[in-house]
Amino acid sequence: MPGLSIPRDFSAARRRLMDEFPTIEEVVATTAAGTLVVLSNGPEDVDGWLEGLRGVRAKRRESASARLLGLRRRRVRGDDFSA
Repeated sequence: MPGLSIPRDFSAARRRLMDEFPTIEEVVATTAAGTLVVLSNGPEDVDGWLEGLRGVRAKRRESASARLLGLRRRRVRGDDFSA
């Protein structure tokens, strides 16, 4: 999954996959960038799993945007550290 950060996204990715796909028994992090191991007792649904993970990345982007906007708002309010 390009763009998936194991250190930042693994917990959310694991939770999302296990919640949305009842045949998934476990999700394991790997040392390879953007790579998870999915253990499932049912048919592979790689396209569905990837679609579920896209939501994890979108959520991270939304959170990052909200933090950035919060920083900009604080600066606009007159936080002047040079005083």
